[in-house]
Amino acid sequence: MSKVAPAGPGRPKGALNKITRDIRAVIRDLAECNAHRVQEWFDRVAETDPAEAARLWLALLRFVTPTLQAAAIADLTPPKSTRDVQMRLTQMTDEELMQMTSNSPQGNAVLRQREAAPTPDPLITADDEDLLR
Repeated sequence: MSKVAPAGPGRPKGALNKITRDIRAVIRDLAECNAHRVQEWFDRVAETDPAEAARLWLALLRFVTPTLQAAAIADLTPPKSTRDVQMRLTQMTDEELMQMTSNSPQGNAVLRQREAAPTPDPLITADDEDLLR
């Protein structure tokens, strides 16, 4: 069996090395010492190039606001209204309607139910039905 070697001398995992720590401290100090002047700089840039001032502002915002991931939207088209569907159906021929109905599982189920239902006798009227009850 292999044994894990004990941690030797050196920096703990995730700790910054001395040079990185020192450089970050210098940059932080530079930023803090000049924070009051940033508004002046933006004003000067905006006088000659407002688009550049906006670009600089957005570039700085990256350091103080979280970056959001773009959301993918699959379909922005609104659903078809019932009126549109009704209009299309009224323009279809009987053959087209039967073809569309027979090609769908729901349509096949309805057709099977109709076939299984007893067909009324055309000679018996609604009045006759009342008398038979």
